[in-house]
Amino acid sequence: MTEKQIKQIKSQLPQGERIDRMYTAFEGGIRVITKDANGREVRYNVIFDADDNASIKKF
Repeated sequence: MTEKQIKQIKSQLPQGERIDRMYTAFEGGIRVITKDANGREVRYNVIFDADDNASIKKF
């Protein structure tokens, strides 16, 4: 992922969540794991459009 795509993902996160890790899933695609202010994990799928812009969808 490019720095631009990571910034796009960060801008879509709810207030107080931060990226903990990102990885390529065995099933395909990229996953983003975040932690909220209480330390709970939230998982997202990364979706790329035709222009390679990244968006996230809660898992």
